[in-house]
Amino acid sequence: MMTRRLTFLLMISAWTSVALAAGYEHHRDDRPLRIASVQPDRSEVKVYQRLTLDIDLHASYENAFDAGQIRVDVEVADPEGRRWTAPGFLYMPYQRDDAAKQDRLTVPAGEPHWQARLSFATVGVHRLVVVAEDHMAVVRYEPIEIRVVASDEAGMIRRHPTDHRYFATDDGRTWFAVGANVCWGQTWGDSGKHVFAYDDWFPNYAANGCNFARIWISLEWNDLALLTRRSGYDRIDLQRAWHLDHVLDLAEQHGLHLMLCFDAHGMLRTTDRLHGFWEMSPLHPDHGAPIEKPIEFFSNRKTLDAYRNRLRYLVARYGYSKNVFAWEFFNEVDLIDDYDSQLIASWHREMAVYLRSIDPWKHLITTSYANPRGDPAVDGLAELDFVQTHHYQASDIAADFQQDVTLKAAAQNRPHFHGEFGVSHSGRETGELDPNGIHLHNGLYSSVGLGSAGTAMTWWWDSYVHPRNLYPIWGSFARWIEGFDFIAQQVEPVEAELSWRSPEAPIQTMDFVLNVSDVSWSPAPYNRPTKVKIDSGGNATYDVKPAGILHGVRNHPDLHNPVTFEVDVREATRFIVDVGDVSGHGGAILQITLDRREALRAEFVDQDDPERGGSLSQFRGSYGIDLPAGFHRILVKCTGKDWLMVNAYRIPGIVRPAKPPLRVLGRVGRSEALVWLQNPDYTWSNAQREDFEPYEVASSTLVLSDLASGRWTVQHWDTQAGEVLETETLTSDLDGRLGVEIPAITWDYALKLTRE
Repeated sequence: MMTRRLTFLLMISAWTSVALAAGYEHHRDDRPLRIASVQPDRSEVKVYQRLTLDIDLHASYENAFDAGQIRVDVEVADPEGRRWTAPGFLYMPYQRDDAAKQDRLTVPAGEPHWQARLSFATVGVHRLVVVAEDHMAVVRYEPIEIRVVASDEAGMIRRHPTDHRYFATDDGRTWFAVGANVCWGQTWGDSGKHVFAYDDWFPNYAANGCNFARIWISLEWNDLALLTRRSGYDRIDLQRAWHLDHVLDLAEQHGLHLMLCFDAHGMLRTTDRLHGFWEMSPLHPDHGAPIEKPIEFFSNRKTLDAYRNRLRYLVARYGYSKNVFAWEFFNEVDLIDDYDSQLIASWHREMAVYLRSIDPWKHLITTSYANPRGDPAVDGLAELDFVQTHHYQASDIAADFQQDVTLKAAAQNRPHFHGEFGVSHSGRETGELDPNGIHLHNGLYSSVGLGSAGTAMTWWWDSYVHPRNLYPIWGSFARWIEGFDFIAQQVEPVEAELSWRSPEAPIQTMDFVLNVSDVSWSPAPYNRPTKVKIDSGGNATYDVKPAGILHGVRNHPDLHNPVTFEVDVREATRFIVDVGDVSGHGGAILQITLDRREALRAEFVDQDDPERGGSLSQFRGSYGIDLPAGFHRILVKCTGKDWLMVNAYRIPGIVRPAKPPLRVLGRVGRSEALVWLQNPDYTWSNAQREDFEPYEVASSTLVLSDLASGRWTVQHWDTQAGEVLETETLTSDLDGRLGVEIPAITWDYALKLTRE
C-alpha cells in the first residue's frame, strides 16, 4: 500500500475528529515540496470512463483549498498532441454507517490524501504529468501513460451548434432532459435516511424514463452542502463531498445527468425573511466570513477568491463525469438581500469566464431566478449556456408556461426549460391540492410543444412524488417521446385546425374561465386597475390580463389592482372567483360589486401574529355571486390590509364554441411528429374544486398542416397509461395536410406520427 505522510495539526489522534470531517486542514511538512508517488487506479480506461490518480504529496500549507497556497494539477497530452490541464483536490474517504444517529451516517474510512479524477474523449495513449506548486517551488512527477479505448458512451452534453433550442451529446445525439428536482437527501418524518434516500429515489426515476435531476449543494442542513460552518467560508466539508460522490455514483449507475446548483438564495437572505439563512450560514461574519452584509459576497476580494477556489474544487472532483450535465451558480439569486442587477450580472460574467477556463470538459453553465421573468441582464449573458424559468401557482400550466417562453428574451436564442414549478410552496399542501399529479402531467406534455429543451422540473420529490408514487407519470410521458430526435427532425411548432366531427350535434356550452397572469410585489401593468370585456359568446378582451394576486389597500397601496368585468350573458348564471392563498401579514378582504352594489364581502382574517408572515391556506375556495341575464358591470377588489391570490375567474355555461376548444401543442419534423391535445378545462386548479365536473369536448377532426406528403403511421396514445390505443395509416395531400379523427376528450390525448 502506498505510504501517505500527511500530518494535521488539528488531528491529535483520531481520524474521526470534527476538524478533519469538516475540512479544516492545516498541514506542516518541514521537507521541500515533493510528490512522492502517483498511483493510477488502472492503466487502461474506456472513453469517458473515470480514471483516479492517488497522489502522495509532501507539502506545507494552512488551507488545502486555497490554490494560492497549494496547487495540484494534471497536465494531459492526448494522442493528437492537444494539451489540457485538470486540477487536483484533497480527498478524505468515508464509508456508510447505518448504525449512526441523525446526520452523521458516514464515518472516516482512511487517511486524507490528494487525488485527481479525469476522463478522456479520444482513443489512444495519453501522457499525464502531475504538477504541484506552492509559494516556494514547482515540482513535477514522472510522466504516466494511460491507454484509452473506444466505448459506445454518448459523451458530455452540449448546446447543439446549429439548433439553439436543444441539447446534444458529444456524438451528436439529441438529449431531451426528462426529470425533476431531487435537491437534497432528507425525507421529512424519516430523518434516518438523509443522503441515502437517493438509493430509493434514483432507481424510481430511472425506471420511468428519466435522465435528469437537479441537485443543491448549498444550505447547511442539506447533507450535500459543501460549504458549512464547520468548513468555514473558504474551505470544503470533505464528509459532505463524499456524500455527493455517493449521489453522483448512483446517477452514473442509473443514467441520470445532474445539474449541480452551487448556492441557494437563503445563504444571502436574512432570517427575518421567508427561507432566510444568512445569520446561520458560513458566509456570516459571526462564523468567520469577511463580509458584513449579504450583497458584499459579490464584491469582497476574499469571498471572490474563496468562490474561485470552490469552483476549482468542484471541477477537480466532479468535472470528469459525463453525468454532470451543468453547473448552476445560484438558485433564485433575485431573492437575496439588496439584489443589484448590475453587480450580479458582472459577477456571473466574471465567474462564468473563470469556470470555463478551468474546466477542461466544458460543462454547461447556468443560473436561476424566482421571478418567472428573470433578469434580462443576467439571463442574456453570452457566458451562460441556457436559461431556466421558475414558476409556482400557475393555475393553467400549459397556458402560463407558454407566456413565460414568449416573454423571456433569452429563451429565444438558447435552450430553455422550466427548472422549477409547482402549485404550492408546501409538499403537504401540494398533495392536498393535486393528489394525482395533474399539474405534473400537464407540465411534462406541454414542454414538447413549447419548444423546451427538457421537461418542466417539479418540486417536492420527497414529500409529494415519492410518497404518492407519481413516478409512472414520467414513465407514460417518456414512452410517448421515446426515439424522437428533435434536432435530426428539424422540428417546428405544429400547425393544426380543429372542427366538430358532427356539425349537426346540439351546441354545447361550457364554462368561461379566465386564467390569471403573473404574481408580483413590484410595479407592473397588471398591478393597477384593469378591465375585462366578455361578450355573450364568452369571448374575452383586455389590454392587460389580470394578475394572479389582488393587492390590498394598506401594505402595498401603490399596487392596488381591482378588476372590472363588463359582462353580457344570455341566461342567468354565476360569477365566481377562485381564491388561493391569503397573506399572513394581516389577511385580506374580497369584495365583489355588481352594478355598483356590494354583492359579496368575504373577510379573510389573519388570527395569528401578522409579523410571522407566510401565507394562509384555510380560505382557499370558490366565492361567487348570482348573475342575472343581461349586461352587467362587476368590480372585484381586495379591500383588506394585504393580498389574496386568485387562481381564476369563472362564469359557468356561457361559452358556445364554434370549434372544439382543445389546446393543440406539438412539434412536427421531416418524418416524425408529436402532438398533444389538452382540454383547457382540465387543470389542477379546476380539479381541486369540490364542484368540478370536467367538460367533455365532443369528438372532433384534427387537420395537421406542413407535413411531408405521403403515407403516415399514426399512433393514438392514452397519456395516463402511456400506451398506444390504436394505430392507423393515413395519407397527407400534396399540400401537406392530414386529417385525424379524435375521440371525445375529457383531459388530454396524444398522437405520434411517422412517415413511411
